[in-house]
Amino acid sequence: MNISVKGTEDYGNQLYADLFKRILVDLGLANRIEEARIVILPEKPLFLIGVRTRKARTTVRLEDIASVEAKGDHTYLNITNESYAPVLLANLWKRFGRERIEQLSRLEILCHGIKPDQLKNMELDPGQELKKELLDALWRLMPEGFKVHHTLASDTVMTIAATEHVMVEEMISMAKQLQEEMETSTISEDDSVSEEEDEEEEA
Repeated sequence: MNISVKGTEDYGNQLYADLFKRILVDLGLANRIEEARIVILPEKPLFLIGVRTRKARTTVRLEDIASVEAKGDHTYLNITNESYAPVLLANLWKRFGRERIEQLSRLEILCHGIKPDQLKNMELDPGQELKKELLDALWRLMPEGFKVHHTLASDTVMTIAATEHVMVEEMISMAKQLQEEMETSTISEDDSVSEEEDEEEEA
């Protein structure tokens, strides 16, 4: 992961680079980010960040990553692909509420009052979950008071411009330029690995 910061103060630039690294590590996103570019212009004022993520896994059906078994009025799930566990749990919470989803162990979930038929056609989109998690990381990085935002996003690149008061056209143009640069920039084949490959290397 490469993080570059451009600004008028070298000390402040390094602080933002270190802070973003800590945020990504805390949220478990460090190995899912290829590159981040931050531009800090206090005189405008403008805080600009573009992030390129690794290509997310494709959408899968619940049956492909967990066994589904009826337990009376409940449904027992045994996750067979651990890498999808966080996404599955988040989707179950969102769809049925935390009070009905009991995590028995790291890979076992009991869905209270939910029939297997309600789950079998459920699909998971890790790419959408990654975007939500990345947004959380970027909000944490934004300077206090920079509450006016303009966001651009594609499959693997997200760019946010933030300012204190009015978002002028020049700022939006700078965000669009950074978005385009991040989308067209390349990394070496050695660095360009998918999430699945990275997980295999860590195993």
